[in-house]
Amino acid sequence: MSLNHSDYVKDIVFAFKKLPGIGERSARRLAFYLLSQNESVAYDLADAIKNAKQNIKLCKNCFNLSSDDVCHICNNPSRNHKQLCVVENPEIIYVFEKSGNYNGYYHVLHGLINPLEGIAPSDLRLRELTGRVETGGFEEIILALNPNSNGEATSIYIQKILSPYNVRMSILARGIPIGSDLEYVDKDTLSEAINYRKKFD
Repeated sequence: MSLNHSDYVKDIVFAFKKLPGIGERSARRLAFYLLSQNESVAYDLADAIKNAKQNIKLCKNCFNLSSDDVCHICNNPSRNHKQLCVVENPEIIYVFEKSGNYNGYYHVLHGLINPLEGIAPSDLRLRELTGRVETGGFEEIILALNPNSNGEATSIYIQKILSPYNVRMSILARGIPIGSDLEYVDKDTLSEAINYRKKFD
């Protein structure tokens, strides 16, 4: 039995609903928009996604998204080699870089400890973080994790595993509202948070 046109639309809506922050209404609006445009709009989008998935990988140092084995940030010798900023996902790096107030290196965990969703420390890039701190000569580790329960739990765990090393640990200043996500914080607020960060106790 062949699909009718409404089944095709439902498939597109279902696909869009898998994206974060996209509900039924937004997914339906996107689906009908794509279908109402010239076919090149949809094909260009599909090609862009396909090309990105085929060519972008994780930097072998920091686990940021990169088209090369080592990302352009890790490859930049002018960065502050004494600072390492720990973030949840690559999107946060984009936000920091846009703010222009941080010039150190990054480490991407690709998640936060979340027992309710079955995300354990072993699921994150914590072993690699320990290895970098042990051999990288960093003097300060900045924990730039979301100010929520999962972010706090992850920060405490990181403090514990890095306690054997002689490295200063700091967190962002609390100008960022509790429970907010860093990717939605404006660049001025983020700049204040990084500039007035405090020691993590």
